[in-house]
Amino acid sequence: MKKKLCIYCPVYNEEKVLPIFIEHLEKVINKIKDKYYVEIVFTDNNSTDNSLKIIKNYAENKNNIFYFSLSKNFGYQASLEITIKNIKGDLFIEIDVDGEDPPELILKFLEKYEEGFDIVYGKRVDRHEGKVLKFLRKYYYKSLKLLSDDPINLDMAEFSLFTDEVRRAIIQDKNTKPFIRSNISRVGYKTTGIEFKREKRYGGESYYKSLFQIFEFAFSGILTSSTLFLRIPLYIFPAWFILSSFLFFMNILTGIEVYFKYLIFIFLIYISFTISFMAIYVARIYKNGLNRPNAFINELNSKRQI
Repeated sequence: MKKKLCIYCPVYNEEKVLPIFIEHLEKVINKIKDKYYVEIVFTDNNSTDNSLKIIKNYAENKNNIFYFSLSKNFGYQASLEITIKNIKGDLFIEIDVDGEDPPELILKFLEKYEEGFDIVYGKRVDRHEGKVLKFLRKYYYKSLKLLSDDPINLDMAEFSLFTDEVRRAIIQDKNTKPFIRSNISRVGYKTTGIEFKREKRYGGESYYKSLFQIFEFAFSGILTSSTLFLRIPLYIFPAWFILSSFLFFMNILTGIEVYFKYLIFIFLIYISFTISFMAIYVARIYKNGLNRPNAFINELNSKRQI
C-alpha cells in the first residue's frame, strides 16, 4: 500500500511564481507516484493578488491539489502551524513556492527517509544575497544554537520532510509565537540534513522586504528558543554587586558625589534590563495562557476534510 505524502506550501502574493512552481513540482511527483500517493496543500495567507484564484483553478482541475485560505494575514509561521495541525498523511514536506528551495531536493529527502530517518531537512549552505546579510544570517544561527535551551539544527529552515509521529509531536507546542524550525529540532527523532544552495526566486518579491522584518523574525526566534535573557541578570549579579559596593563605599569614604551618580546609573541600567525582558517573557506567558489559536481558516476546497 502506498504511503501518503503531503506537500504543503505557504502562499502570500505569489501569483507570478505559482504556475512555474507547480510545473516543477509535478515533474518531481511523476518520479515518485509509483511509491507514494502525493497531495499538494496550499495555504493562502490572505493574499491581495490573484494567488488564491490561481490555486482554486488548479484545485478544480487536479484531484491531488487542495487549499486552505486564512481569514487574514497571520504571518508565515502561523500559517505553517495551522496547516500542520490540519493536514493528514504518513509523510509531510514543507516547501515555499518561490523556487528558492528546489523541488528536486524532495527526491533526496525521500531517499534519506527510506534509509530510516524521521526528519530530513534542507541545510542551507549558500544563497543569492549580499555578503553582509549572509554573514549576519550565518552568525545569527550559530548564536541561536549557542543560546537555545534545546538543540538547534544549524542552517535549517522549514524546508524539510518529517513523519506523522513528528507532526503529532510538533503540534503539541502551544506557543503564540510559533517558530517551526525550532519545534522540529526540539522534538528529537532520527534526523539528518542535506546541504543545498538556495536558488533565486522564480519571480515576484521576497516575504521579508526590510531589515526590521528580518530582525523581528530573528529576535522572535531567540525568545521562543531561549530563556537566556531571564538568566542574564543572575549571571551578571556578582559583578554588578561588587561594582555597586565599591562605588557606594568610595562615596562614603571620599564624599565625592560622582561615585553616587555612577552607582545610581548602573543600578538603573541593571533594573531596566531585568524588568524589560521579564515583561516580554511575562507577556508571552500571558498570551500562551489564553491558549488562543494563532490563525483561522476562512475557506477550503470541499474535497479536503479536516
